[in-house]
Amino acid sequence: MFNWTKLEGPSQSTGCAQVHNTLGASPYPSTSKTTEVEHRNKFRHHSVVDARLTIKGDLESDGDILLKGKAIGNITCKLLIIDADASIEGGIVAEEVVIRGKASGKINANRVRLERTANVDSEICHRIFSSEVGALIKGALRLNEEH
Repeated sequence: MFNWTKLEGPSQSTGCAQVHNTLGASPYPSTSKTTEVEHRNKFRHHSVVDARLTIKGDLESDGDILLKGKAIGNITCKLLIIDADASIEGGIVAEEVVIRGKASGKINANRVRLERTANVDSEICHRIFSSEVGALIKGALRLNEEH
């Protein structure tokens, strides 16, 4: 499905973890030519933390995680989506992170996207960062220039 390389440790220059994508494509669907069926098929293989669930401890996955509940601990995965009513208290290491809910703790990812409902209190180490109007950010943004 995806050909992702293993996550590496912190960078000496910035303190940000190196996250590599050997595939080169974003997990975001292209809005120009992606059909609704292709979009659903692309994201159907992910683990879900249900809205009624609170997880305490570290969570690791070789795939994608959709967080609808609460996580207290660190999360490592390819793509992490934190839903609007969800929250995480802990570190994140991922290829890509989409935040719609609350996050506190250090975030290390190649791509970070904050949607308008996001409330983030974190140090964010990223290569690509975007934020919608309305997202709340408290913390620091650190560009990770190393590939």
